Amino acid sequence: MRRNTICLLILLFAFTACGRRTGAGSGERIITVTIPPFAWFVEGIAGDDFTVNVLLPPGADHHIWEPLPAQINSLSGSEALIINGQLGFEEAWMSRFMQVNQKMRVLDLSQNIRIIGSGEQAEEKLHQGEAETHDHEGENQAGEEHHDDEAENTAGEDHTDHEGHAHGGPDPHYWMSPGEALIMAHDITDFLIGLNPGSYEKYEANLTAMLKRIVEIDSLVRQTVAAAPNKTVMIYHPALAYMGRDYGFEQISFEDEGKSPSPARMKELIDMARIKEIKTIFIQAEYDLRNAQSLSRETGAELIVINPMNSNWPEAVVEIAKAITSQQSAVISRQ
Repeated sequence: MRRNTICLLILLFAFTACGRRTGAGSGERIITVTIPPFAWFVEGIAGDDFTVNVLLPPGADHHIWEPLPAQINSLSGSEALIINGQLGFEEAWMSRFMQVNQKMRVLDLSQNIRIIGSGEQAEEKLHQGEAETHDHEGENQAGEEHHDDEAENTAGEDHTDHEGHAHGGPDPHYWMSPGEALIMAHDITDFLIGLNPGSYEKYEANLTAMLKRIVEIDSLVRQTVAAAPNKTVMIYHPALAYMGRDYGFEQISFEDEGKSPSPARMKELIDMARIKEIKTIFIQAEYDLRNAQSLSRETGAELIVINPMNSNWPEAVVEIAKAITSQQSAVISRQ
């Protein structure tokens, strides 16, 4: 009797394991992305042609995250991997990723981005991307004229935080810029067409719709930030350099070389916030709130938890713009 029970359990386990298989064996086509925001672009362009696997778990800090063996092994069923190209964990683990699946095709989304902190002068790319959008849609050039007017005020400016990126190297947070998002959308579309040429027309149509959506978000963010009475914000980790460059606001990071600020740094930040009359303090969901809460109490600035790693890319961008504009915005403190 006991032997029969054991045999039944073994058969049940084997059946369950087979049912959970994905990838080539199940006929499912999988694309892996390293961070959640990229999933929005892939799903929006590819539709249901691919299943998107996201490596970085929700709430994880991409600066210190290390993948578990099961997460690495999940790449064995992926036919492609889309990476940021500037994240430390990607560089540290890429050789291991490729060992798991040597046939996996890789797209580095930073390849056509002018990276802040790379030693090159940052430039405004939104206007070029919007022109391509209008070419796709065959619309008039009214939108371009609007952005050309804005370009006169923002061209050549570099509104990065005063200390640069916390790690002294390339800033990887380019996905937060709608201007760079236009470039990402084009690159992802070309990549998907290479993987699945038969869906060329579908992907091009979805790209046109996505470009239109990104331009709408850009217009909303531009108008919203322009109305902000104070265009200086504090943020724990400097993730808004690209948005600051594009829309003319300054971010001040209170992270101290990648670590929590010292008491001396905290005093300096409190004095700076009072002098500059800073009304908004941002902190990403994955970081410790305590220092940000102290700054908020001492300065009266509103503490707002943001999520640049949100898989809903439009939501992540718009919530920041609204928070900069007003303490009474739809984005409220979530202490």
